[in-house]
Amino acid sequence: MSESYYETIVVARQPIFTADQRVWGYELLFRSKTDLSQAVITDADQATLQVIADGFAVATENVPAEARVLINFPRNLLVGDAPYVLPANRAIVEILETVTPEPEILAACGRLKEAGYTLALDDFIGHSGFEPLCALADI
Repeated sequence: MSESYYETIVVARQPIFTADQRVWGYELLFRSKTDLSQAVITDADQATLQVIADGFAVATENVPAEARVLINFPRNLLVGDAPYVLPANRAIVEILETVTPEPEILAACGRLKEAGYTLALDDFIGHSGFEPLCALADI
């Protein structure tokens, strides 16, 4: 007898509204299957990879094609090729607040911009020294 094993993942789809209360897009957020109210993340890279690999298609099903989708990216995935598996016309690369504007990050963000991706800063509160990263960010 053959056994099948499936891992349960949960991706929250948080709407982002325009000023006139229309849905502009959605932020996709990794959630633990044991506590849906908050993220329990032990590995940010793995959480993002699960959102990309498993959550993007499911979370965008029945969503208008013009709706944008934001996905959080930690440092390691920004400097790798992970963002490029997502469609640039739909996915927004959201740079986590833990990412610092070091040369490798700035170069990776520059390549993403050249490839047509929109960049957003997650939970940015205006720290000095982040001006080069702010210059690359669209949101």
